[in-house]
Amino acid sequence: MDVISRNKRICQLIAKQLWEGLSGHEKQELQEWIQASPGNSALYDELVKRERVKQYMEKRESIDVGKYVAIYERELGIKSKRRVIHRYWGYAAAILVLCVVGVCVWMNKQEEVGIGEIAQTVIEPGKAKALLVLDDGREIELGNQESSKDLEASGIVVISDSSRVKYSQEEVAEGKEVMNKIIVPTGGEYNLILSDGTWVYLNAESVITFPKKFVGERREVILEGEAYFHVTASKERPFIVKTRDMDVLVTGTEFNVKAYPDESNVQTTLLQGKVAVFAGEDKKEKVEIRPNQQAEWDREGVKLQVREVDPDLFVAWKNGHFIFRQDRLEDIMRTLARWYDMEVIYLDESIKDMAFAGKLDRSEDITPILNVLRATDKLTVEVNGKRIILGVK
Repeated sequence: MDVISRNKRICQLIAKQLWEGLSGHEKQELQEWIQASPGNSALYDELVKRERVKQYMEKRESIDVGKYVAIYERELGIKSKRRVIHRYWGYAAAILVLCVVGVCVWMNKQEEVGIGEIAQTVIEPGKAKALLVLDDGREIELGNQESSKDLEASGIVVISDSSRVKYSQEEVAEGKEVMNKIIVPTGGEYNLILSDGTWVYLNAESVITFPKKFVGERREVILEGEAYFHVTASKERPFIVKTRDMDVLVTGTEFNVKAYPDESNVQTTLLQGKVAVFAGEDKKEKVEIRPNQQAEWDREGVKLQVREVDPDLFVAWKNGHFIFRQDRLEDIMRTLARWYDMEVIYLDESIKDMAFAGKLDRSEDITPILNVLRATDKLTVEVNGKRIILGVK
């Protein structure tokens, strides 16, 4: 058994001992580890110290006991036999979760470089990847060398490289539009050039539905997620981006649309030109915005408003950066989770409302970002695989 697996096993045994007890074989296994070194014995004593639980209870009255127990059971694979969770044991479970996802990492690093340094799992940034869904339901993975062959074999006149796909501007007979779809997963991004020459930059967790060739007097696409559009000008054929709560009508301009289903607001931010925005359930609310303005539909308040903004903040992702200006930590981590394909766990609900500012490079792994959070001296930050656990110091 390797060092990491062994130390996680010890954490599991300690947790199970305090939670529901050990079998005879498990007791012997734990005892052998405790007696193997003075350091093991000291760590064990610290983890099971009742005074530690009591102090934790006094300092963390806002802790969500149920959440900790759920994490505990998921991490250890142990289902609680207790029908009623006593608060003491809830806090014990909280500490034991920290043991599993944090202390065992500390134990591993301790063997290599000594106490005081915490090992980190490197969480790599996203990359260009997407899935193309054809009108007949066939799926083609974009972003690899085989994509071009698959596209040609499908009879589609498309030029593809590792980060973008371009639809031919060849003329076709008038008729029904043939719809395609591009799905960008968590941890991905992709660029699309439509048949009219319009550029679309797609952010992570985004889906765009579009025709192979625009037919008729309007150019329409459907978006879920976030995309930056550089629309080819045509006064005769307006370009429309349709989302669940907002439609954007333009004739030729540059703008960003953010319409994630798990966020409370839908935003259109304008860089050049002029656009008309229609919002609401029936798309009856209408405003026109100009450069450096943003139209925002509040899903909870059911209202449409326009405000002056610095557009660079809202299109930084397209230019390879994250820019935050006193944003809520929950909003920041939601954005980062989409790009780094990770899960964020909050050990205290108050953490979500903390505000942070900074500019970060999207091409770097997440370590510099976590170091910024650690430097505030307000948060504890643990890394377990692709899971980030945030707590209050």
